[in-house]
Amino acid sequence: MASHKVKTYCRFCHAYCPMEAEVEDGRLLKLGPDTDNPVYGGYTCIKGRQLVEQTYHPQRLQASQKKQADSSFTDIPTSRALDEIAEQLQAILEKYGPRSIASYNGTYSYQNSAAHAVARAFHTAIDSPSFYASVTIDQPAKVAIGPARMGWWGAGSHMWCDSDVSLIIGNNTLVSHYSIPGGIPSFSPSDALREGRKRGLKVICVDPRKSEVARRSDLHLQVRPGQDAALVAAIIHVILQEELYDTDFCTDHTRGLEQLAGAVKRFSPDLVAEAAGIPEGQIIEAARIFGNARRGSAVTGTGPEMGPHPNLLQHLVQALNAICGRHYREGERVPNPGVLTPAGPRFAQAYPPQPAWLEEGVRSRIDQRAGELVVLSPYGPQPEMPTALLADEILTPGEGQVKALICVGGNPLLAFPDQQKTHRALRELELLVCIDIKLAATAQMADYVLAPKICLEREDVTLLTDIWHDQPYCQYTPTVVEAVGDKIEEWEFFWEIGRRMGLQLEINGNPVDMANKPAKLDLLKSITQGSRVPIEEISSHRGGRIYPVEDVVAQAPDPATAGRLELFPEGLGEEFEAAYADLSATANPAYPFRLISRRLKYTYNSTGPEMSMLGAKQHHNPAYMHSADLAELGVEDGDLVEVCSAHGSIPAVAAASDDIRRGVISMSHCWGGSPEPGAGTDGKVREIGSNTNRLIDNRAHTEKHSGMPRQSTVAVAVRRIQ
Repeated sequence: MASHKVKTYCRFCHAYCPMEAEVEDGRLLKLGPDTDNPVYGGYTCIKGRQLVEQTYHPQRLQASQKKQADSSFTDIPTSRALDEIAEQLQAILEKYGPRSIASYNGTYSYQNSAAHAVARAFHTAIDSPSFYASVTIDQPAKVAIGPARMGWWGAGSHMWCDSDVSLIIGNNTLVSHYSIPGGIPSFSPSDALREGRKRGLKVICVDPRKSEVARRSDLHLQVRPGQDAALVAAIIHVILQEELYDTDFCTDHTRGLEQLAGAVKRFSPDLVAEAAGIPEGQIIEAARIFGNARRGSAVTGTGPEMGPHPNLLQHLVQALNAICGRHYREGERVPNPGVLTPAGPRFAQAYPPQPAWLEEGVRSRIDQRAGELVVLSPYGPQPEMPTALLADEILTPGEGQVKALICVGGNPLLAFPDQQKTHRALRELELLVCIDIKLAATAQMADYVLAPKICLEREDVTLLTDIWHDQPYCQYTPTVVEAVGDKIEEWEFFWEIGRRMGLQLEINGNPVDMANKPAKLDLLKSITQGSRVPIEEISSHRGGRIYPVEDVVAQAPDPATAGRLELFPEGLGEEFEAAYADLSATANPAYPFRLISRRLKYTYNSTGPEMSMLGAKQHHNPAYMHSADLAELGVEDGDLVEVCSAHGSIPAVAAASDDIRRGVISMSHCWGGSPEPGAGTDGKVREIGSNTNRLIDNRAHTEKHSGMPRQSTVAVAVRRIQ
């Protein structure tokens, strides 16, 4: 049989790069870029190009697994596994109540366009609020706390395509392939950066490391870790002092400018410059470049959002965009109103803060300051519980204690803060079910591991990225090759369990057929009901396209719903005080270094090293340090070192990297293995790396509302291992 080609797209990460697959006799032969794509220009990254190997990898599970009494696994038909899981979940539900059943929806669950909607429908059907997701590990301030405290602008903020400045704080899109609109687009990011610079866009980068983005920026502020919020406060201070802000926008659409000005007054450029370890002139220059620009946004990445004062930082970034009026105004065209998002007008107005989203709803049993976080999405507010507290929700007895955990496309044992506690918690569960392509660290602890289809074995649509593009772009992909073996999709698990438990699932008010398994396209139709372009039309096209949707022009404010952006919400003063105190804080001499997080080109969280090409290039996560720091410690490149915090210690392989500030260590997360005694994890550090979450106390320096601990800018000591 002759081979044929199928246009599809990668779902290794959120970038969704278009690809063309060559298939023969139902087997995937090779993948290449889709050079016909109008947005990506034939771009793919090295990770996505390994999907052929991932599809046929020898470690990949071909059947569901059940743990035996001796902790080994044996194959089990998926239908029987589902029967047993449903029976156990029903018993747990009846004995302990709805909250006892939780699911953790990891990074890969986002790549299946039906997974989250059906998982949420399952939780709604059993009345369980215990829905957790990876977004509340690293960026809850961005997606939940910021909009709830400040409000949001209905017509959206300026996007890269029509900006002349971008202030990028701790985000390295050239490696991570992730940014919110306003930063370097995730879609062929090198080309996007080149195009922006060519038309005169100025890039200001704030990063303790001379990252790939920093090296190509017009101005790089190489700050000391932990001073990001103070730095943004100082930039606002200069903009207000030099009257570079948009007075009309502030008068018409904001509240609290006077209080904000009073709070940032103490954050003078000279004071912040000394604390941040950068020249005062750089702060003033950054403020003037940003303030004098006509259009453009400030954005953040996971680095500073996992560090000190993330709630304050995110608020100040949104406030900076607001006082400079970096939003689409009445009469302006919105570049991308969305293809799959519901049709409707976009109003050039502020939607007021929603403090009830933070104060009401289900509270954490562990920290009453934290509770459900309402994530604002194109499909309405979506509540999630704070993931950083999940281990404690499992370990703490009492009503509502989590007894069963369904882990979808994630690896909590490597990803959650406080690895030792996470390990204890996973062991305490009455039922742990993982949906994973391999026996990863968490899956090895599970009672059942279900083998999923991977992306090229299922149909999907670019639902997640619908409004991230700066054009109305969308792509549907059919199944490229049929899955071999006994495998299911993530959404099918929740439907199958729901059917066995006698539940009625609903999506957007539409009952899901619980007698006959629905077609995925029918689910996507319910998920995207009211979209500007019907899913049936999108699915009829080969490859991605820019859709000729009717231009959406920002309309005048609606008096019934218009409010003001709150520049100084309740509680912000306390956060300012904490950040101001940190300006003069002295390091504990016992822990003189600061450990920061980073992204690596050849891995995506805990996925990558098992692939031959990726593993050859990056098989562990070194402790990158400035060569002068290594020399003072008597450490050479490649030596083993011990990295210690007040909470724990890990071995690591030292690596000289002079793009990092002195006094800083840079390591990637989600490496290493189980901390189980006897597992021999530390002895394999050169092969599998170390898990930095062993250094983190998940109840230390926790943030209000999210319960999120400090996971970057961690005080550590380093010594050479003899």
